Order: sequence, then structure tokens, then C-alpha cells
Amino acid sequence: MTTRTHVRLTPLHSVTRPADGSAVLTALTGVYERGWQPADVLHVTRRSLGAGEVKLAIWAILYDARITRAAERAPQRWLEHLHAIAELGAQPSPSGATALQRTAVTALWRRLPRLASECPPPSQWPAHRVTPNIDAHAAPAAAVDAKVLSRIRGLLAKAEGTEFAEEAETFTAKAQELMTKYAVTAALVESRDCTTSTVVQSRRIHLDNPYIKEKALLLSEIAGANRVRSVWFSTLGMASLVGTPIDLEQTEMLFTSLLVQATRAMQDEARRGGGPDAASSKSYRRAFLYGFAIRIGQRLRMTQTSATAQAALESAVSVEDLLPVLAQQSAAVDRAFEQLFPTTTATRTSPVDAAGWYAGQAAAERASLRNGTRSKASPHPAAICG
Repeated sequence: MTTRTHVRLTPLHSVTRPADGSAVLTALTGVYERGWQPADVLHVTRRSLGAGEVKLAIWAILYDARITRAAERAPQRWLEHLHAIAELGAQPSPSGATALQRTAVTALWRRLPRLASECPPPSQWPAHRVTPNIDAHAAPAAAVDAKVLSRIRGLLAKAEGTEFAEEAETFTAKAQELMTKYAVTAALVESRDCTTSTVVQSRRIHLDNPYIKEKALLLSEIAGANRVRSVWFSTLGMASLVGTPIDLEQTEMLFTSLLVQATRAMQDEARRGGGPDAASSKSYRRAFLYGFAIRIGQRLRMTQTSATAQAALESAVSVEDLLPVLAQQSAAVDRAFEQLFPTTTATRTSPVDAAGWYAGQAAAERASLRNGTRSKASPHPAAICG
């Protein structure tokens, strides 16, 4: 991305670690060295512990950022995490936490497993950035045009904001079409530059209850339709995506928007004549999201095919000439995925409520894309780790 995040951290009078928070900060340093980033740490703390421990975690993350001079040294992705955490508000010193809370946080962070590294930990940051705010893992060609992203986000915001299904469909379709054309054009430019290799990155997405498995399936379907590989860490409540920067952006933006649309459609279903008791049951809602996810995946794949053909036409190349370019890009993604996650297993969701399934499929028809559908409907299993 070409947009940059600036993080303002209140200067410390001293960088000496407070004695009552020393063990917490040491544990945080260790988990960073095992591939975790600030938002990952806060997510798993929220998922596993209480509000007091979360406040302590926020304090530790921001205090560590000052000690390590993150504002001057950290990669862009790390700064984006810190910016979001800093917006949660100032947190008290560790003396405001109980000894039990400090012990719980320390124990949790010490037992967290190693994750595939997405950017360098603080121990590998330079003394000062050579170029301010540039992600150390990103190549210049990997940046996604900020203007294109702004247009995409604007279209998806309109899709989420409208109460009319046809309008949401039109806005979402246009967003998918715009990003697909942009991605195809970028792939063609990259293929013509013999000095440039395909840039592949990974990105973690955090998911929360309820219906977390169904949300993971929706993410997997969207990722698969956009040439992105995904792996789901069930015990941590997070997924890792592997793909080109453009495809990663498209996947994350579509997932955020379609999850909002699916939730709204599920709530609308509960208010309709089908009966709020049935539509509000846990099994019904699980099935609704499952059916929604599968249908969205089918429609996105068809839309991707159509938009790719259109992009080829506008770029004055044939689809036959374009397909090897995209295949080469997909092969690079596959290699990176296998290197990061050599051991994964496939999973399928257990049987679901039939009424919820069909309602979710119908909602996907109304809420998503206007292009045609596939006649063959087979679930696309998410990869599982943990």
C-alpha cells in the first residue's frame, strides 16, 4: 500500500522497565521473536483472558513500542497495528493490575507457538529507517494504488450502507470488477518486466465468536476466488492468507464487507415472516452463514472469470495469453504457502440446518454479485492448523 501510518507515542521519562511489569514485557519480547505482531498478541489475549488482562496487554504493547523506538524503526505493518491499539486509549501502569493478572498474561504469552513471520521482529529492525515508513517485506512493485483502494472501499461502504439488495449487489460487483481488472493489469506489467519477480506476502486475519468456523469458511471461499491460499488456526481464532499484495487487499476488503452484509441479511431473516424463533436459533444461524459462504464463493469465482476476460480485452491481449501469466503467479503463491505451512489438513463443516442453509444461499444471491452462477456446488475446504 502507498498510504502510510504515523504513530505518536508519548515519550517516557525513563526506559527502565517497571519491576511489576518486567516479566510481562520479557514475555512479550519472546513472543515477538516467535513471529507474532502486536495485533496478534492482543487478539489472543482478548480471546483467552479477561478485561483486566487485556488492559495490561495494551499497556505492555505500547510501552514496549516506546522502548524499542518503534515509531522510528518498525515496518509499516507493525506501525498500523500500534496505531489501532493506541486508539483504544491510554492504559494504566502495571501497578494497576493484580499479581494474578500479570501471571496470567505472562503464562499465556510464554506458551504461544511460533508463527510464520510476516515482518521482522524488533531485534531485527534497523537503527533508523533508510526510507521512512516502508515495510521491510514489501517491494516497490508490490504497492497497491491508494486511489484504487479508496474507490474500492467507497463502493463496498455503499454496499454495506444500503438497505436495498439490488444496490448492494451493484456496488459489490463493481468493486470486485475494479480490483480484478487492476490485478490482471498489474500481473501483465510484471510479466513483461524480466527483472521483477512475483511478490508474495502473508497476512493474518483475526476472527471472533460467535460462528467463528463459518466466518473462517467465508474467508476461505473469498480467498480461493481471488487466487489467495488460506490456513485456519482454530485454537488461536486467526487465519493466515498468502497471495500477492493486490489479491490480499481484495480478499480482506471483500471479507469485511460481505461479513457485514451476511450479518445484516441474517438479522433481516429473523424479522421476516419465517419466524424469529427459528431464524434466531444457533443451528439456523450457523447454517445460514455456511450457505451464504458457499454461494458467495461460487459467484465470486464466476465474476472473477468474467472480469479477467474483460481486463484481457481492454489490455489488448487474449485470454489464452493471459492464463499462463496468472498460472505463473499462482505457482509462486503455492510455493510460498507450502514453504510457510508445510503441514496442513483439510476440514469440512458438519451437517447444518437445512432451512438456514437455503436462506443463506438466497441471501448470497441477493447481497453479492450480479454475474452468473455455477451449476456445480461443492464446498471448498479451508486448510486447518492447530
